Amino acid sequence: MTNPPSPDPPDAGRPSRAELDRQVRDRYGTWRDQPRGLACAVIAAFAILTTVAFVFAVIAVVGAMH
Repeated sequence: MTNPPSPDPPDAGRPSRAELDRQVRDRYGTWRDQPRGLACAVIAAFAILTTVAFVFAVIAVVGAMH
């Protein structure tokens, strides 16, 4: 047995798409407001340089032991 159709539209009581978009923008801002690109580049450069320095230090220690 099926239920009769509701007189309310299916999205009654829910905010509109525009309202949801505004809420998300207010909460998180846009992607341009978050400086992820520069932060990622700095962190990646630090990780790479640290790894290279560690490898050179290991090579120097091994070379000094011989």
